[in-house]
Amino acid sequence: MIDVTEEQIVNEIKLASDLCRKFAEYNVHLAIDDFGKAYASLTKLKELPFVEMKLDRSFVVGCGTDKVHAPLCKTVIDLAHGFGAQAVGIGLEKGSDTMALVSMGCDIGQGFLFGQPMPEQRFIALLKQRVMVRPAAAPAAHASPAPQLKTA
Repeated sequence: MIDVTEEQIVNEIKLASDLCRKFAEYNVHLAIDDFGKAYASLTKLKELPFVEMKLDRSFVVGCGTDKVHAPLCKTVIDLAHGFGAQAVGIGLEKGSDTMALVSMGCDIGQGFLFGQPMPEQRFIALLKQRVMVRPAAAPAAHASPAPQLKTA
């Protein structure tokens, strides 16, 4: 996955589109980062083969309570899904914002709430520890699972 900011894409749409198509041959895909900070038109977006749209942190922070941020987040999530991409909420630090994004249909979350940047060896140790933990028994077939937000 290659993250490219919306601003970079807007400035070099043709180059970004060409590179994305070439990278896709090698199973390398595009994520539009910081979506909402620049001025990407829908016409330009439809030219790009992106698989993730990352909501700008400035919208995500407070989206659980802010009457302006919440509808903006919902709109971007719906827009990402409309393009066949996953919506990613970045900068998550509060559970209330995370739950709000889950209720809006956001697919993936990333931020300090889930983990902070760490040295490679510590990350590898944490990953091994989590892989070694066995999941709890599967829920009953008739139970409907609660919506969940994947973490990036």
